[in-house]
Amino acid sequence: MNMPAFNASKLNVEANTIANAQVMQVAATRWTSAQNLFDNDETIMEMLDQRFPLQSGSHKNVKQYVVYFRHLMAFFEDGSHCGLEHPKQFVALSGHKETPEAIVLCENGLHAEIMLAQCAKEKQGRTNCILDVQIEQATQRTFTCPDGSDYTV
Repeated sequence: MNMPAFNASKLNVEANTIANAQVMQVAATRWTSAQNLFDNDETIMEMLDQRFPLQSGSHKNVKQYVVYFRHLMAFFEDGSHCGLEHPKQFVALSGHKETPEAIVLCENGLHAEIMLAQCAKEKQGRTNCILDVQIEQATQRTFTCPDGSDYTV
């Protein structure tokens, strides 16, 4: 009989599928909506202003974010605009530079994804263009090493 003991290619596909599902589950648990962490939208905007300050103005008054070359620009109702006080905090975007669907800011290795309204229907009843802010959780667990010392992951 010339039959293989098991189908190695099928095993790898199944292992990759399980591994990908586990990675996505872990990734999903590391992010949470700021609405789950803060009392109201005003507190969320204050957090953005403290952690990711603009050169002038507040995130709560921004009507549109645009990526100009590699810089994030915030535009206000009166036509004025500015960038981030610390431009390197802007690390990524989703969508087009002129109309991003989301922008990702980073402070000390932790990320905040600001999801943006794209049309008048989404902006309805809002004073700014921010729909939601997803915050990366600093997850950390401590284990005990064989020698009795702590091991933090």
